Amino acid sequence: YTRAVMYRTVPNEFSNDDFNYDMLLFFSPEGIKALLKNFPDFKQDKIAIAALGPSTAKSVTDAGLRLDIQAPAPEAPSMPAAIDRWLTTEKDKTSA
Repeated sequence: YTRAVMYRTVPNEFSNDDFNYDMLLFFSPEGIKALLKNFPDFKQDKIAIAALGPSTAKSVTDAGLRLDIQAPAPEAPSMPAAIDRWLTTEKDKTSA
């Protein structure tokens, strides 16, 4: 047999000037590594963090970040459903 690389995750380089987000979505633990590599002093503050899958969610919490949205979940089987549910919940909190 011959080994073949099917895909490789390579983080993009960003500057602090590029960073102006309300929500970050991560689809693999490599995304968390890339965030911390590009922004070693990252402060989450009000930025919502979403993770797809249990290993990605664990990477978020292992990095000391707050996990706001996790998919799949029984009440939200997809990332769009999880985000929609979270946005509705947040809207309810701010209007109360």
